[in-house]
Amino acid sequence: MRLRGRLLMKTRLAIFSDIHANLPATQAVRAHIESAGYDAVYCLGDLGGYASQPNEVQDEVMAMGCPTILGNYDEGVGFEKENCGCHYVKPFDIEMSNVSFLWTREHTAPERKAWLRELPREIRLVVNGLRVLLCHGSPRETTEYLFENRSDGYLRQFTSGGKADAQADVIVFGHTHVPFHREVDGVHFINTGSVGRPKDGDARAGYCALTLDAESVTSEQIRVDYDVELACSRLVEAGLPEYFAEYLRTGGQVASK
Repeated sequence: MRLRGRLLMKTRLAIFSDIHANLPATQAVRAHIESAGYDAVYCLGDLGGYASQPNEVQDEVMAMGCPTILGNYDEGVGFEKENCGCHYVKPFDIEMSNVSFLWTREHTAPERKAWLRELPREIRLVVNGLRVLLCHGSPRETTEYLFENRSDGYLRQFTSGGKADAQADVIVFGHTHVPFHREVDGVHFINTGSVGRPKDGDARAGYCALTLDAESVTSEQIRVDYDVELACSRLVEAGLPEYFAEYLRTGGQVASK
């Protein structure tokens, strides 16, 4: 794919992920991205779940015209699976995950499920000589969590010579909802954070501004204010648990039971 910025000294990409049916957050991020004038925009998936507007969020992303990849939630909903593949361990978290997934699967329109089924699992780019891989969870698996505290040894398996060599200089992903940027053996691992359900204690919507040139890779986590209470009231009115609303208010820091 040819980017408008490929002939420039620097290319600026906006990359966002994990919207999770939060329409007010999506609209705020869309407005911010469109006002910033990026060279290209990409979505790393997980459009539904936990909030109450999966169809409207999908329409918003489609209207942006940005290439979008398949998140684990998109796969579960689109293919009518039994769960979202979130791999929670605590019984309360499993219960809440199931409530969210079954509600989302029921309330996502058939034509939107069909669109989800057509999404690719990854996107590969070459930008200013750098090989860039966009994925949802990890280069190996949509549901794999690349947490910030993963050891260098764990991440090294995706670098040159590793058993799961991603053949990329820059790997951008979401899934954990916590942004970070680390470099291991010359490979940049960049988590975009979350638009609609942050887990880092900051309730604002988040996305990644990635700047690439032949000599450097820099990223910035952009945080955008939005009407959190509007998203909370809508999900409660839709019959979803108040716990999901408190999760949004606290940026994921509400205690599970």
